[in-house]
Amino acid sequence: MSITVRRAGEPDRQAIALCIAQGFREDFSVLCRDEERVAAAIAPGLSLPRFFVGELAGEIAGVLAISDCTGRAARVEPKALRKHLGLLPGLLGTLVLREEFEKPLDYPPATGYLEFVAVKDRFRRQGVATRLLRESMAQSGYADFVLDVTDRNAGAMACYTRLGFEEFRRAPEKHPRQKGFAAKIYLRYPGKEPT
Repeated sequence: MSITVRRAGEPDRQAIALCIAQGFREDFSVLCRDEERVAAAIAPGLSLPRFFVGELAGEIAGVLAISDCTGRAARVEPKALRKHLGLLPGLLGTLVLREEFEKPLDYPPATGYLEFVAVKDRFRRQGVATRLLRESMAQSGYADFVLDVTDRNAGAMACYTRLGFEEFRRAPEKHPRQKGFAAKIYLRYPGKEPT
């Protein structure tokens, strides 16, 4: 089957949110284990012009976003988090996700920051992530790219290194027991040192 990669549009909002909720299920599980509720909570904050989708068999199989120093792909919508996750998880989610989603990027304007790379469970190991990465990077117009991945995500690391990404930094996690990983690994493509 052929994988089609295109820029996201408003009709894709819920499918993108669900793909992110499923792809980052372990990360969101601290707040809520129900993927539908997580998707409903994060959907309003997605900046769709930054997203690309990969379609397989007429369905969104994977997503990713490319952010830069002018803005990120998602923002926190506290009311949506409280509504869909409950008061306490919504408040906790606002604090935790704001740092993760909205932290400004200090890369040059020509550098794209890849985030929210996620493939639905039933489409994994079918080349969706690889095709999505290659096509979105080609379509985006950035000179180079960076991304981060946790040290526990061996599958993603293997995919990124096969595509030519190289590690340029490791940042130890301040709260490894709570977050479930010891370090974030920062990768670059095509091998230029970000300034």
